[in-house]
Amino acid sequence: MVRRGEWVLLVAEDGYKLVVRHMGRRVETIRGFVEADALDSAEYGGVLSTSLGHRLYVLKPTLYDVLPRLRHATQVIYPIDAEFISLVAGIGPGSEVAEAGTGSGYLAAILAWRVGPQGRVLTYEVRSDFAEVAWSNIKSLGLEGVVDLAVADVAKAGFGASGLDAVVLDMGSPWAALDAALEALRPGGVIVIFSTSVEHAQKSLAALRSRGVLDINMAEISARPWKTTPGEMRPETRAVVFTGLIIWGRAPPRQE
Repeated sequence: MVRRGEWVLLVAEDGYKLVVRHMGRRVETIRGFVEADALDSAEYGGVLSTSLGHRLYVLKPTLYDVLPRLRHATQVIYPIDAEFISLVAGIGPGSEVAEAGTGSGYLAAILAWRVGPQGRVLTYEVRSDFAEVAWSNIKSLGLEGVVDLAVADVAKAGFGASGLDAVVLDMGSPWAALDAALEALRPGGVIVIFSTSVEHAQKSLAALRSRGVLDINMAEISARPWKTTPGEMRPETRAVVFTGLIIWGRAPPRQE
């Protein structure tokens, strides 16, 4: 049964689809509208008819479906980058992770989805207006029990945590927060930096080397969407060519 406050994926037989959050209001689509009470009584996997007689399948969306519908306060980390960050950082069920540079909360949401109810995501944002948008997004996904969001400058105040499995820096000057990040990590924990330019990456790499970070790596991730329409199968005309560079390495042993 679809509950109010949940995200819903509506898919027509001709391929049209829409992701909406059921807030007890009429849902308007280009195939006609669906009344709120019809959605109240719908089952996932079931079918609804719009006011124009079109059939819409009611499906439970994935996080990938929902993310583009969330509010934007900043440029966001794309899902392919976020998932690669999670993979190289070894983030999974029960992990304890910190992120500096919450922005709109997209990466925090994906990290929270991965660590699950037994894990913890600490995320820090210097701007309160960005933090407000991020928290609204995180709550809409039902992940507020996993995420702790603070308005703070970790370069000055630190992370207030220790023994973390991974720290992700998605901020303008990650090198300024690097000492705090390494202090928060367990020995051998993973530090990840997301850079949106070569110059930014060069400074980040130099800062990592100067702190003795081990096993430093860098990669660029891309995905090219394709049309699936019969007779028109080809790459999509519009695509994101470059998102950023992902740098990662391991925290060195503590100096006695």
